[in-house]
Amino acid sequence: MLVNFDKQIILPCVVFTFATRNLSKRMTKIKYIETALLKFEEAAVKQAEATEKGDYKTGNKNYAVIAKAVAFLKEHDSIEKLSSFLNHNSVGVRMWAATYLLPVLEVEALRVLNQIVSETGIHSLTAQTTVSEWEKGNLKF
Repeated sequence: MLVNFDKQIILPCVVFTFATRNLSKRMTKIKYIETALLKFEEAAVKQAEATEKGDYKTGNKNYAVIAKAVAFLKEHDSIEKLSSFLNHNSVGVRMWAATYLLPVLEVEALRVLNQIVSETGIHSLTAQTTVSEWEKGNLKF
């Protein structure tokens, strides 16, 4: 079976390529902002845990959910609602929320990302790269 990869998402340290046609078949359609926020939160926790374990398949699967939730929030002019996650217990939720809030709440998002940079572990490196690439103007959301 030939799969056309028509969507590529580039984030610091990682390139995710997936077929959007298959993505829509595997995930249920998001209909409400609250649902998008819940899916974002759950997937960000799982994606961070998978990253810590080196489980790229689970990480990629959950990143796809994050991306879909973010797309829904953007379509409904609600991306700022991710700000409620900037103090979340999970480093993954904080990091992903801050990353997607950079264009709209830059000061707060950078504060959170820089806090993560000061921690130890893989997420520190990801946050550092995100900040660096944002400051260079290389990230587009």
